[in-house]
Amino acid sequence: IFVCFNIRWIFGNMFFQEGKSMKVLIRTFVSITLFIFIWSNMLFAENNITGQIDSISSNKLSISQARKLLLKSIILPGWGEHSLDYHRRGYGFNSSELIFWITYAAFQFHAGSMNDNMRAYAAQHAGVNPANKDDYYFKDIGNYMNIYEYNEQKLRYRQNSALYPDTDEYFWAWDSEQSRKEFDKIRIKGSVALRNASFTVAGLVVNRIISIFDIIALTRNRIEKPNSDLSAYVVPHSKGVTLSLNFSF
Repeated sequence: IFVCFNIRWIFGNMFFQEGKSMKVLIRTFVSITLFIFIWSNMLFAENNITGQIDSISSNKLSISQARKLLLKSIILPGWGEHSLDYHRRGYGFNSSELIFWITYAAFQFHAGSMNDNMRAYAAQHAGVNPANKDDYYFKDIGNYMNIYEYNEQKLRYRQNSALYPDTDEYFWAWDSEQSRKEFDKIRIKGSVALRNASFTVAGLVVNRIISIFDIIALTRNRIEKPNSDLSAYVVPHSKGVTLSLNFSF
C-alpha cells in the first residue's frame, strides 16, 4: 500500500505549476526518504526474525570478497545482499531501485512530451521557428508578447548583447495574451518535470548508500583479519650491532 501511495504521490507532482515547484521538490524528497527509511527498517528487522547472522557467522570473508560485495551494492543495490543469501533484503533494495528508475523515466517522458507540445504551440500561436532554439529563447517568448517588446526593454536597460535580430529565425508575436500564458504553463510543467527527474537521482544515490551500510553491518563480524607477525633481532658483529625487523603477513 505504501509503495502504491508513494508512486501516486510522486507522479502527481508532474502536474504542479511553478508556484508550487518548491513544494513539489519537498514532497518528492520526503516521499523518497520515507520510502527508503521504512523499507530499510523492514530489512534490518529481518535479523531478529530469521536469525540468519548467527547461523552463517562462521563463514569468513576475505577483505577482497568484502570489497566486491560493496562494489556490487554500488552497481545494483541488493546485489551484495543476494550474494550473502539475504534474498529478502536484496529484493527490497531491488524494488526500491526499480521504483526510482520508473519514476525517473516517467518524469523524463513527461518533460519530453511537454517540450514537444511547447514548441508546437509556439509555432502555431506565435509564428515561432522552434528549430535550434535553446531554453532561454523559449523562456523569453513566454514573458513577452513579441520580439519588439522584448528588444525594446533590453535597449532600455542597455543590454544590447541580449537582443534578438529582427529576422524570421527569431521572430515571434503572440496572437493573444491568453495564448502566451498558456504557453508559459506548458513550458513550466516541462521544467518542473525535468527538475523532479534530477531530484529522483538522489533517491538512487541514497538507495546505494543504505545498501552499502547494510553490507557493512552484515559482514563486520565475518571479515578475516590478516595473519601478521612482527619480530625483531639484534645481531652483534665486529663493527657494532644490527637491528633486524621482520614483518610477515
